[in-house]
Amino acid sequence: MYWCGKCNTDMNYIGDGRYECPSCHATAGVIPEDGWNDDDDETLSVYDAALIWASNGKDEDYMFGYTEEELENAL
Repeated sequence: MYWCGKCNTDMNYIGDGRYECPSCHATAGVIPEDGWNDDDDETLSVYDAALIWASNGKDEDYMFGYTEEELENAL
């Protein structure tokens, strides 16, 4: 069992040694040459996040840390 470092939620296994937080969608996983790697330095642009958010019915689970106003403005 692995916990999200951002929101302290139990992470789900998504395959290939990777885990995803169901709350904030942060990912973590094993990279053979480096060991465990927390992908905090990888960000999703507000434009990509807005497209994903809109395609999921503007569900708050797909806001990726952006506000509704930021996502609406990016559409």
